[in-house]
Amino acid sequence: MKKNYLLVALFLFAVTGVFAQTEDFNDDMESYTVGTIVENDWWLVWNSATVGIESSDEQAASGSKSGKVGDDPTTIDPVLNLYNKIFGVWYTNFMMYIPVDKEGYWNLQGQTPIGSGEWIVGNIFMNQDLAAPGVGLIDNCVGAPVNFTFPHGEWFEIEMIVDISAGISAATWELNVAGNNVIPAGTAFTDNSGTIPTSLGGINFYAISTNNTYYIDDARHADFPADLSTADFASKGFSATPNPVVNVLNLQANENITSVAIYNVLGQQVYAANVDAMTSTVDMSQMASGAYFVKVNINGVEGTTKVIK
Repeated sequence: MKKNYLLVALFLFAVTGVFAQTEDFNDDMESYTVGTIVENDWWLVWNSATVGIESSDEQAASGSKSGKVGDDPTTIDPVLNLYNKIFGVWYTNFMMYIPVDKEGYWNLQGQTPIGSGEWIVGNIFMNQDLAAPGVGLIDNCVGAPVNFTFPHGEWFEIEMIVDISAGISAATWELNVAGNNVIPAGTAFTDNSGTIPTSLGGINFYAISTNNTYYIDDARHADFPADLSTADFASKGFSATPNPVVNVLNLQANENITSVAIYNVLGQQVYAANVDAMTSTVDMSQMASGAYFVKVNINGVEGTTKVIK
């Protein structure tokens, strides 16, 4: 089911007073002509000698079209532009379909347009050389090699959150594949040697071999604020602990907390309560792992902070 991007924009407006930046995008691939190569602000190519993602009606996660990355490693080299981010909290997701007996490959680049290439966490192989059906591998991230599973022959979601709120040198990331947490929130956004990338540049969907074929649909990139607390709010002595939270989140202030609302990274409200006390607890044990934004009202002053589950 496609997620409601309008809800995300409204959430951002509510907590920041401005809508998402123009560099956000939400692409369901439906506006392109089947058989053409897609190139626009966010779909780029590695260099002028290569071609981008192809509009296809062979598979679709929603609607009737998707983007196809085929089997010619000499020419097919599309890049999803993430706009060289060096600050903020960025959420990127897309749907992916890898046919049975095919392999897929992608990587994260530190800068666009691509020059010689800057692999942030190495290579992300999926059924590498057709030798590992349903198994993915990240070969140069923190803790590499990191293996994960994915379903062949059906659509699944890839979600990535990159937290650059403290600057690129202290950036962390999280990766979920088919609903499974592959890279835990708070993992350093570097390679296994600790190399700091230039920025969050883009995603390279390369045709790794003649066995390569996969489809991309419903790609989205959105900016989420990391800490929206104002000076007035900070004066209320608010704290949310522990962070990361395992099961129970403890909220405390030096004045009465009036209300609490928690949103996931899609801007969807997952918890709401009226409090009228200086302390409150929230049971987050049934919430999925990931980043959440806790919005509280303390005697008429609102603020939002981020917690990791």
